[in-house]
Amino acid sequence: MKMRYFLMGLFVWIFIPLTEAQECRLYFPDETGVIREMKSYDQRDRLQSVTRHEIIDRVERGDDITLTVRASYLDEDEEEFYNVDLELVCEDGIFKFDMKNFLDPETMAGYEEMGIEVTADDLHYPARMNVGDNLPDASIQMVITSNGMTILTTTVSLTDRKVEAMEKVETEAGVFNCYKISYNTGTKAGFINVSGSAVEWVADGVGVVRNENYNRRGRLTGYSVLTFLGK
Repeated sequence: MKMRYFLMGLFVWIFIPLTEAQECRLYFPDETGVIREMKSYDQRDRLQSVTRHEIIDRVERGDDITLTVRASYLDEDEEEFYNVDLELVCEDGIFKFDMKNFLDPETMAGYEEMGIEVTADDLHYPARMNVGDNLPDASIQMVITSNGMTILTTTVSLTDRKVEAMEKVETEAGVFNCYKISYNTGTKAGFINVSGSAVEWVADGVGVVRNENYNRRGRLTGYSVLTFLGK
């Protein structure tokens, strides 16, 4: 399973508001018609993929909010090869995103004739974060079976998530005041274990502005950056 869809925006964009107030504060645009575009590069600044998200519907029911987002995935030639509609749901003051929506579509297509069972924890962020705050872990597990036998179990986890600082980040899309969040990443596929770390910069009403991925030696392996935000 390719890590870029887990770590490109990673993760993208889902946040928990203050439960005392029972209201949603989104770190993601929520106006219909708005498009977010992020481009992902390797450590040598070569374009690897593009992800576009368009808000196509917004529904309020009392204090709850549901966003429908059309996600389009493009290759390094910026040719679309997959798209899917995702739901971002805020219920009881908690805005959440199912990490199953980050599965690599190319990888999933390769196992379409086999049995696939996916379990995941939602990715959460507090509505109001303070420097030094620790954030909830998140994970996803995919079990591939054939004729009732388990062929491969893959688990991806995001742990030790921490708000490191408030920083201003400038990209093609503009200048944004962001929370800088660090976390550790781990992927286990059979007997193979890969560990690393990541840093993301997240802005209120925008989502992930920049994300950087590092291997276990601390070397940059790739990054994603917000390149467009608007209609």
